[in-house]
Amino acid sequence: MYEQFFGLTAPPFQINPDPSFYYESKGHSSAHQYLRFGAFQGEGFIVVTGDIGAGKTTLLRTLLAELDPAKVVAAQIVSTQLEAGELLSAVALAFGIPADGMNKAKLLVTLEAYLASLATSDRRALLIIDEAQNLGPAAIEELRMLSNFQFGNKALLQSFLVGQPELREILRLPAMEQLRQRVIASCHLGPMQPAETSAYVEHRLRKVGWSGNPAFDDAAFGAIHQWSGGVPRRINMLCSRLLLSAFLDGVDRIDADRVDRIAGEIRAELSGPAEVAPGAPDRAAQSAGPHATITEPTPAGPRSEARADAEARFRAALRTPPATAGGYLDLDLAASRTEPAGKNPQQQPGPLLCVASSQDTLVMMSALLHAFGQREDLPPALPLQILERDANGNTELAARDALDLILPDLSLRIETRAPTPAGRMAEMLAALAPLLDHYQPSALVLGGDDAANVACALMANQSGVPVIRVDAGLRHGDRTVPRETNRVLIDHASSLLCTGERAALARLQTEGIASGRVHLTGTPLIDSLHHALPRCPSAAGVLARLGMSSEVLTQPRGYGLVWMEHALEGDNPAALTELDSALRRIGRTLGLIWPMRPDLHAALPEHRYGAGPQTSAICITPALSYLEMLGLLREASCLLTDSGWLQDQATALGIPCLTLAKCSERQASIQSGTNSLVGGNIRRIFRELSEILDSGGKSAHLPEFWDGHAAERIAWQLSNWLLARQDREFRAHLEGA
Repeated sequence: MYEQFFGLTAPPFQINPDPSFYYESKGHSSAHQYLRFGAFQGEGFIVVTGDIGAGKTTLLRTLLAELDPAKVVAAQIVSTQLEAGELLSAVALAFGIPADGMNKAKLLVTLEAYLASLATSDRRALLIIDEAQNLGPAAIEELRMLSNFQFGNKALLQSFLVGQPELREILRLPAMEQLRQRVIASCHLGPMQPAETSAYVEHRLRKVGWSGNPAFDDAAFGAIHQWSGGVPRRINMLCSRLLLSAFLDGVDRIDADRVDRIAGEIRAELSGPAEVAPGAPDRAAQSAGPHATITEPTPAGPRSEARADAEARFRAALRTPPATAGGYLDLDLAASRTEPAGKNPQQQPGPLLCVASSQDTLVMMSALLHAFGQREDLPPALPLQILERDANGNTELAARDALDLILPDLSLRIETRAPTPAGRMAEMLAALAPLLDHYQPSALVLGGDDAANVACALMANQSGVPVIRVDAGLRHGDRTVPRETNRVLIDHASSLLCTGERAALARLQTEGIASGRVHLTGTPLIDSLHHALPRCPSAAGVLARLGMSSEVLTQPRGYGLVWMEHALEGDNPAALTELDSALRRIGRTLGLIWPMRPDLHAALPEHRYGAGPQTSAICITPALSYLEMLGLLREASCLLTDSGWLQDQATALGIPCLTLAKCSERQASIQSGTNSLVGGNIRRIFRELSEILDSGGKSAHLPEFWDGHAAERIAWQLSNWLLARQDREFRAHLEGA
């Protein structure tokens, strides 16, 4: 559009990678030399990492263009959400080998024969795996095994692993030791320095015949670097719009003010208006800290004053009166909105609303809010608390948990008071609609499986707000259980899904959810446990606070912790009676501490769990805060529960767990962890309990990615997803211009 006006032969700032525009910054030059060295060796693995838009693909294509196609046969795999067997088929197809109907053994033989045929004709094979950070350990192990193929003393296959920075973390895992020994070259692409940014811009312009028209002020180059962070793709996005703007205005000079204005417009179009200093910015002052960038993931770092100010502005817009009798959100929206949404030039992108509707989601969101707050490239994150005001003390417990978990001010809150589930759902929907319309959040983050989360997902979809799903893909297969249906509905209504276990990832793919929407991150519930464990009280301290006897703690076999979260769901009085009978019999063998909600206490026979002396060795307590539950769980001999999230917590602590339910969605804790599914069968319960008391229970290990860093990985994936979404919207905007 603007090329002829400025005398250019082609667009200089296309986003698609093009080796003809390759620019050797200091970092790219160093990486280029490493890759040349590795390619010359013709064996092992070469690892290339870098942030989105850093130029990894352009660098690789530049290197491939230098290789002699008569000597090197290169193949590339882009989609890496593949299991080990699928990866082998993908490798075969990438080299043009039909793989339909082949089993693994035949695939390996066919691949080896093909690679050997290349070697006999004095050629070698090069495999490029893009987005390699998404490969699972089993798939990476298959790649390592392929590297064992040899012809005489020559390796038959060399592999390039290309991915985002978390690939480096994956390769540092102990299980990756054998592969690390075969990495012969590794490089990481970081952002360019200010001088390199200006040289990069001029380099691309000269490639298309630029002769100084339009001219760029020195300050303009400084502003381009500050807005883009020195990342090539962001520079291309901004500079393309700068040339278009200059053409439309009929000017031949680009100054810093134009850079600020256009960069602000881009952010406003993609994710809400940017905060741009009014008037001519003071460049000397800005050099002390970065401009707001055009939203691309950057490494997490300390919170800046700008981020703190942004959150303060969001919180200033919130009011905290109690909910109305109808249970609706009681915020004075008209008073808190000084200008219409989307028209205030000082308005930041909408916040991330993190929904906490139960104790486990409140615990989960504490880890996510902390991780989101450490990233400068994410919008401010605010907790949205949804509570059922009832006789169970939910409101008081939530307040204690929020204080214990050091959560931000929970001033954004919806309380439902209707007596029926349908009534509560109606209250939530009525409260959510004006809230989403007013705050226009960048995304809604959901982690639960109750009706509140279903309401949030439905209303977000109706309002055009993306849903980010945490702990996605949990299933046990029994659709007669309402929560199972809820999980399916929420997952399929979500735009980005982060799973806590590999089985969940595979399950989502079998349900037809596109692999690009799903990422294995681990569960942030384990992160919260890591953060909370040093602060949880002892079991004796918990009982002392409640004014209860600690005699149960002196039993020779210790004590079991009981927590029944779903015992009253469904209409099955007989099941509740059987549960009551089983636990009373266990109490004669092993002391039990049973925190109990008032509604469950009222439903059980009064003479067994009344206010008088306890029967058996069962200590009944009120429902407890998360830190108190964690303190009891940490010292328990075992956990008896129907609660999925506590099953995971027990596995993380190495505490044997008996799940008193007929099914469980937490497959990782059953397959790898300490959890055993026993249902209500008293014989099996006693058999498993005897094994726990005699030998410590089943052999177990910590599931994959349960390392306390899941929230950081989710924050990273969310940052990448927001950037990709903004890229799509930007391209659509240009096409419609």
